[in-house]
Amino acid sequence: MSQKPLIVVSGATGAQGGSVANSLLATGNYRVRALTRNPNSDKAKKLASKGAEVFKCDLSIREDVEKALSGADIAWLVTNFWDPSISGTDVNEEERQGKMFADIAKEKGLNWLIFSSLPESTVESGGKYPDITLFSGKYHVEEYIKASGIPNSTFVYLGFYFQNFGSPSFIPFVPNENGEIELVVPYLEESDKLPMVDAENDTGPLVAKIIEEGPTKWNGRQVPVAAENVSFKHLIDVLTKVTGKKHKLKTLSDDDIAKSYSNAYSEPLKQMFKFNKDLGVFGKSDQLQDISISKELNPTIKTFEQYAYETYGKAK
Repeated sequence: MSQKPLIVVSGATGAQGGSVANSLLATGNYRVRALTRNPNSDKAKKLASKGAEVFKCDLSIREDVEKALSGADIAWLVTNFWDPSISGTDVNEEERQGKMFADIAKEKGLNWLIFSSLPESTVESGGKYPDITLFSGKYHVEEYIKASGIPNSTFVYLGFYFQNFGSPSFIPFVPNENGEIELVVPYLEESDKLPMVDAENDTGPLVAKIIEEGPTKWNGRQVPVAAENVSFKHLIDVLTKVTGKKHKLKTLSDDDIAKSYSNAYSEPLKQMFKFNKDLGVFGKSDQLQDISISKELNPTIKTFEQYAYETYGKAK
């Protein structure tokens, strides 16, 4: 009997990678090598209890990546721009890590690399937003992977995380003097819509289905991961219904940020929200506009209302 394929999963204790690792383990069809910088974390130990090979790996260290990819058939790669060693130190480090991973994958004979990508925001905005390195850097890695000679590659694009709402450092929920809850967000207004997803729970089943269907179908493809296109009006209406507390949107202008929120929003982050308003999360790629493919791959993918009941209220 042939051995099960070995799939390397980076970021295995994070939102995307954790979802992928858990979903692959649940199938019982693969050996899963779960990469993490801290094998002693609770999440890492839980993966080990489910049968994962928990593997200490820092994506910035070549020797770690070489060991991690040894003997692998498939790899899931997600890089983390928000790691303090990148966003707080060298914004180009994420791109370097992604390209190094691709080089080593090619050297090790990896058959299929699945990469979590984002649009080339500088080019797609006509140079209007040149500083969104967390988008453009990933796209540069995508292009590098395509040219690398790895036999198969697929590029997964996640929509706006449901988990971003209520995050103190991203879109906080702030009580006001009227007893209402304000969603504080730069530039985006009630009529604006973004493709959104429960990243922590719905990424993995979709990626597992792609892997099950195989590289012949998915080689070279860009695949959107989003449950629905959600307006901010719908968001606040759902949150009001689910929690019983009035929610409203507080849209920040550049002047608002300069006066009261200058420490919260860097220039790249402001440009990211402006890009999202102008071009959405997925930009201009034709392959990413039809998000119905997400539901085909993961029929149980959650809407924002389902997520909100699970997270903030009592499910009906």
